[in-house]
Amino acid sequence: MLDDIVIGLSIIVSIWSVYNSGFAIYGLTWKPVESKSSSGPSFSLLVPARNEEPVLGRLLERLVNQEYDRSKYEIIVLEDGSTDGTLDVCKKYAEMYNIIKCMHLEKGQAVNGKSRALNYGLRISRGEIIGVFDADTVPRLDVLGYVAQKFLSNPNVGGVQGRLVPINVRESVITRLASLEELFSEYSVSGRARSGMFVPLEGTCSFVKREALEKVGGWNENVLTEDLDLSLKLTSLNYEILYSPSVQSWREVPTSFISLVKQRLRWYRGNFELSVRISRFKFTWKLIDAGMLVGTPIFMVLSLANYSLVFIYSYQIHLLLAAVVSFSSLMTFLLIVMISRKHMIESIYIFLSALYLNFTIALHLVSIIMELTGVRKEWVKTERSGNISVNIPRA
Repeated sequence: MLDDIVIGLSIIVSIWSVYNSGFAIYGLTWKPVESKSSSGPSFSLLVPARNEEPVLGRLLERLVNQEYDRSKYEIIVLEDGSTDGTLDVCKKYAEMYNIIKCMHLEKGQAVNGKSRALNYGLRISRGEIIGVFDADTVPRLDVLGYVAQKFLSNPNVGGVQGRLVPINVRESVITRLASLEELFSEYSVSGRARSGMFVPLEGTCSFVKREALEKVGGWNENVLTEDLDLSLKLTSLNYEILYSPSVQSWREVPTSFISLVKQRLRWYRGNFELSVRISRFKFTWKLIDAGMLVGTPIFMVLSLANYSLVFIYSYQIHLLLAAVVSFSSLMTFLLIVMISRKHMIESIYIFLSALYLNFTIALHLVSIIMELTGVRKEWVKTERSGNISVNIPRA
């Protein structure tokens, strides 16, 4: 009986892995020709910021220089209880550019402080499209033009997500391994979009139609992954969420082990939290694919079943299962090779990524235990280094 259960779990996890790897390979090779506009709908760009002194100026320089009608967008920095010079940086730029507003928020009690800040920004903003940028993001100078065209081309579009690429890939061992994980996920989202499947908003370089955002009540202040929660709500109301490789931004990945652990636990626990609630959302076919995505913590923990195969099965069954598991592993390995070469990550990290995978499985398990045992939820901000200061090309 136990053997049958483990066999079943191993097959399910392998199919899930092939499913996601297939999307990632499909997304990695996607190079659509997209059009853009220099004017169109009005934008309110919200920048939640707490202790972002090293990186905030870098983002604001990119936003004020967008190749878009400046009378059609505003930038609202939502400074929330910083203990460094974030507020001073914000005020400096607000004095230099009249399209920047600097808002100081007193500390609140919400589980998700970012959602609280964004909801405040939504109330005081006036744009037709609400954009969200984390302070460590470095967008291309033409992102608003591409986003505007997406909303103009289809009235049913409720959101647009841009492509996110790590800016500090080669800063440390941690950043290289974390980048491989994030790029795998990013190309999987890209492949889903190319296939017409579920597209999640990713928390930065994200754009939502005001009408749709107000219809779902803004951002959820009681969950850890407010972006994914919003994506599920929009999808359940049959809004289209588009993904654009041309709407590209760079962002930092954690540079220290402690920052990485804290961020991943928040992400993984937030995903698991939503996976057990997904039945509460109005059913659409895309929510089936969404379940495969938000259920990642569950599938990752179930992958532990693969480690017991060699101990409990007969030779014949072991060969059959080995073929299934090996195919899944081969697809993942080839994808990591492709990503490493594309983003100039040294070959040694292709092999180290296997160890990193086991590390993430352990974190997924911890995140599930935290949620099931009711450990107090806390939205922990990721520390930024701000060490990368480069001239990002426009195209």
